[in-house]
Amino acid sequence: MPLPALSDWGHTRIGLHQAAQVIGAIRKLDAAPLPNYLHYALEVVPEGLTSGKLAPSIGGELLLDYRNAAVVYTCPEGTVSSIPIPAHTQTTLTDAVLEAMAKAGHPANPDRSKISGTDSLRVHPGMAEEYLEASYSIYTALARFKARLFGQMSRIVVWPHGFDQSFLWFARGFNEEKDPHMNFGFSPGSPGFERPYIYAFAHPLPPGFFEIHLPAGARWQKEGWSGIVIDYDTLAAEEHIEAALERHLLDIHRAIAPLLV
Repeated sequence: MPLPALSDWGHTRIGLHQAAQVIGAIRKLDAAPLPNYLHYALEVVPEGLTSGKLAPSIGGELLLDYRNAAVVYTCPEGTVSSIPIPAHTQTTLTDAVLEAMAKAGHPANPDRSKISGTDSLRVHPGMAEEYLEASYSIYTALARFKARLFGQMSRIVVWPHGFDQSFLWFARGFNEEKDPHMNFGFSPGSPGFERPYIYAFAHPLPPGFFEIHLPAGARWQKEGWSGIVIDYDTLAAEEHIEAALERHLLDIHRAIAPLLV
């Protein structure tokens, strides 16, 4: 399947991102700490993103349903509440989700300092479904690539603050703050990048990093952060999208991993 064009989808991207931040703020309430801050992350599912099972003190699960442009709360007793994203700002979406949880008997009180947006969330369901197709296709390629690696790795997750999906591969150890590792991921766009892109970087940056041979379609990133970028539109031109991305990331890993040992 070809990747969707994702043209003129800026408002949808922003709206989905802000909705993910709402879920993320609730997700980390009373969450049991996990290595490398994974208790802050959301899980990729065929419908979009999920909080997974919330802490027992809260209960239930939150789903960011891309196809229906909604946040869905399923309480432990099975009652389901669906809150349409386009009817809200980030602030009122938070209010509506918390109200649904409280009515189901599971009140929550998240830190709202970073979920205070007041602009209307202009999520177009058709564009959100296109992004669902794109993000899940790339998730599948990342999972296939990850399955070919040896060593310690984190799960593939989505980080609400940046809205990127990624995983870590460790040369040794399992602590991203001190152990050498690589990060592979997909961003729908970020400061300096108007279009989606796939990225890879190493930490700490090893000697010889910028001397490796890059696969066709990949390019260096040196401003703001140091790494390797494969632009979404470049990947979309490949004949077999998932196989091509899997191959490109394997080439990048094979070139950089020996530099981290």
